Amino acid sequence: MVNNVLNRLKWVGGLEECEIVILHRGAPGDRKVIPGKNVTEIKKSYFHYNEDGSGRETHIPLHRILEIRLGKNIIWKRPETVRNR
Repeated sequence: MVNNVLNRLKWVGGLEECEIVILHRGAPGDRKVIPGKNVTEIKKSYFHYNEDGSGRETHIPLHRILEIRLGKNIIWKRPETVRNR
């Protein structure tokens, strides 16, 4: 589960170096990359991050996370869902 991966990175190390790719409608390709160093809080179903240093935090539900990268490696990726037509 993505919550476990984020918490492991927070407590064991690596959150500062990781990138979190989220679904962000309206962004190019509907994706946005959030540097792990901007994450300020991780909860069971969401995380907060501060993008611009203003102190204003943005709330992101964990179900919007598409993948987590550490360097060039993808360490977690949302499973692809099969859609019936």
